[in-house]
Amino acid sequence: MKKIFALFFVLATTLNYGQSKQTLDFKIQFSPQTIYNQTTSNSSSNELTYKGSEELLNSLKSSGVKNPTITNQTINMESIFKTGKANAEGIFPVIIEYIKALDDKGNTIIPNGTLIYGKGSTTGLPKLDSIVAKDMDDVSKNTVFEIVKSSFSQLALPGKKLKVGEAFSEESSIQIPIGALNIDMLVTTIYKLTSIVGKNAYFDINQVYTANVTSDNLNNIIFSGMGTGKMTYDIPNYFASQMAVDMKLVFDLKQDEFGIQLHSATSIKQTAKISKNK
Repeated sequence: MKKIFALFFVLATTLNYGQSKQTLDFKIQFSPQTIYNQTTSNSSSNELTYKGSEELLNSLKSSGVKNPTITNQTINMESIFKTGKANAEGIFPVIIEYIKALDDKGNTIIPNGTLIYGKGSTTGLPKLDSIVAKDMDDVSKNTVFEIVKSSFSQLALPGKKLKVGEAFSEESSIQIPIGALNIDMLVTTIYKLTSIVGKNAYFDINQVYTANVTSDNLNNIIFSGMGTGKMTYDIPNYFASQMAVDMKLVFDLKQDEFGIQLHSATSIKQTAKISKNK
């Protein structure tokens, strides 16, 4: 028994040492002749509290405004991303089909069967160029198209050579309107490679949110935010097969006679099942 335990200890130590010496060639890209069955779940909870004089709060109440105002929403989406055969320049056709996109009340966010077309490349992320959707007006189609294009830009992570324990950071920006305010938010995301097992690499995700608020005559604004999550990276396919991130934001605005406090929590989960499109 002692010999078996000693052998197990040596093997475990050797395997861990070998893994620590591995180098991951990390990059996000779509491959030609491949099918990506993707699911996304987005759950959010917001609590907005108004502060001020009794007269002001009574006025809000008489207008039907609840204090605090609490909203919850969940959106579930399923889509199929198909790529075709690459030509001599490494360019291949791309089709995204939305199978289901519903909120928690059963409302359709994107009509089933909506198609988005584009061109992919073996050296970069796809560029989308058109959308086809039944029962959707031009304004709605353009809105959906721009949102999808924006989501692709967020996939543009830099290529890195990483060993276990190493990390890299990426910055992105989004704008959030709250009433008459425009919040330009900078998101700094840190990806840390924690392990490599077989064909998968595993990352810890940490996010920090900082903001610049554009407004006049404000006495005090407090903003803070953070996010944590996990990512599973499919090494042979150069793609994230699973990702889950939980985010929390706090926004506190104070003026002479009025104040707003917002607590927001969002949970995003994404999966991708990858197979070859023959």
